[in-house]
Amino acid sequence: MGVNLNKAEQKLLKLSADPDTRKEYERRVKALSDERSRLEDAENAGILKVAKSLLDNGMPLYEVAKNTPYNADELERLLKRYNYIQ
Repeated sequence: MGVNLNKAEQKLLKLSADPDTRKEYERRVKALSDERSRLEDAENAGILKVAKSLLDNGMPLYEVAKNTPYNADELERLLKRYNYIQ
């Protein structure tokens, strides 16, 4: 097993030393990060639309927050950030 690990380490060192491979890896990591961010933004937008609707119907912010992954302060900041509330 030590031999296989050594081969894997050598392969990793070779790949990390290759500038083109490293650049491709960095592009892939950035693309995955961007996709994760887009998904989080879409999820936040959905949560915020529902939160705005509940607020518009008279539910207090602290009650709305109980139904989201955010506390009341975080939810208020997000709602303001995305211009759902003033």
